[in-house]
Amino acid sequence: MHLFDVNLPDGNTYQESHTVLAGLKLPPVYPSKELGNLGLSVCYDVRFPELYRHLAQMGAEVLFVPAAFTAYTGKDHWQVLLQARAIENTCYVIAPAQTGKHNSMRQSHGHAVIIDPWGAILSDAGDKPGVAIAPIEPSRLEQVRRQMPSLQHRVFI
Repeated sequence: MHLFDVNLPDGNTYQESHTVLAGLKLPPVYPSKELGNLGLSVCYDVRFPELYRHLAQMGAEVLFVPAAFTAYTGKDHWQVLLQARAIENTCYVIAPAQTGKHNSMRQSHGHAVIIDPWGAILSDAGDKPGVAIAPIEPSRLEQVRRQMPSLQHRVFI
């Protein structure tokens, strides 16, 4: 939904709006027998918590955030933003991530991760090509949502 149009201090400029159309509607939640209800987003969307709150309100239990975060922003923001989305929505987060150099100026951060609803990193694939694997346990989701029922305590809906 959100397009990455920025000029970073490392000299890289990104203008997704030149080649990509932004989404115009909030995404639905997709039921999955294997993983639970899935909320989908892409890359830069992770900086906009209202999207994830919408997905949680619609019943999402697992948030997918595939991305090609830049090495420059990823080192400081990738993990903390994903953990915040997991914690504030008491959802699992599965975040596949591109890694490596794309050209002389562009490098992706990598670190595909799986995070539990408490914000714990269950698996991190690091900065080399690899796979992050971890169990998605409905009982853990239920436990965290019982212990921290913040979704039920919202005042401004």
